[in-house]
Order: sequence, then C-alpha cells, then structure tokens
Amino acid sequence: MEYRLPILADEDILAEYVREHYLHQENSISASLGLIESDFDDWVEKINRNATIGDCEWGKSLLYLCFDQQMLIGLLSIRYNLPKELSKKYGDIGYGVRPTKRNKGYATAMLKYALSVCKEKGLTEVVLGCYKDNVASSATIKKNGGVLFGEEDGYKKGKVSAYYLIKL
Repeated sequence: MEYRLPILADEDILAEYVREHYLHQENSISASLGLIESDFDDWVEKINRNATIGDCEWGKSLLYLCFDQQMLIGLLSIRYNLPKELSKKYGDIGYGVRPTKRNKGYATAMLKYALSVCKEKGLTEVVLGCYKDNVASSATIKKNGGVLFGEEDGYKKGKVSAYYLIKL
C-alpha cells in the first residue's frame, strides 16, 4: 500500500470516495478531519499544515490517503502529538476504509503502518477508540495488540465508545 498526504489534484479521487460512503448510507467519513464540511483547498492546506507546523490544540498530526494500486482505499489519521487528555478522549489513531473494500485486511494493514509511524515519532503507547458495537474495528485493534481499558458514553449521543491501549 502507498500512504501519502493529500494534494490539490486529489479532489476528484476524494469526491468519489465520499460518494461511495453516501451510496452506502454513511453520512460521516472516518478519519477525514472535516473533509465533507470544508472547502477542499482549505482542507488540503490544513492537513499539510498539521503535518509540518501542527495545531495549537491538537499538535502535529498526519492524515494519509491510503492507496492500493491506483484506488483510494481509506484515510488514516495519526495524531502523534496529542495532549494526554485528548489522546484518551479521541485516540491517537483513526482510520476508515471505503465500504466496498472492507473485510479484506486493509484496516489491519493501515493500523499496523500507523503504529510503525508512532514508534518512529517516539511514542511508547497509543490509545484507540471505536464504538462498542463496531465489531470490525474492535477486531482490527485487537489484531494489532490492543487491550480494552475502558468504555464510556461516546461523543455521539446513544453510542458507547470502547477504548484500547497498544504498547509499542
């Protein structure tokens, strides 16, 4: 797989990725950092700025487009500079896979890659969260060494979030 930051020329690729989510009745895009609510040029600028300068609240982060051959498979968010309180609430890593490519091992590969990046950045452990009823994401986290350490009402009303710790 190829992992890279978005560029302006990716607009059509990302629009098609979003369309697929909508066709599957998914109105939010995991790990997108506001892609569907933002002007595309501003979004690309923000993602690239977060990778180099960072954000005063969230620190430095990477948002990678994940490709297999020429197809955008998913998005991978690596928040390796988060303050502890935000790490425990939102997690250090987020990922999403396009609906037609799920259950093919892509999320597991993406998370494995993210863990290697976090280790390179000097982290010794990371927190990941998913909704308790998201069996696939929970399995992905566990395959990569995740150990459940807590559950609480999620930031989305009526959803319980499960939190996992992975030691690097």
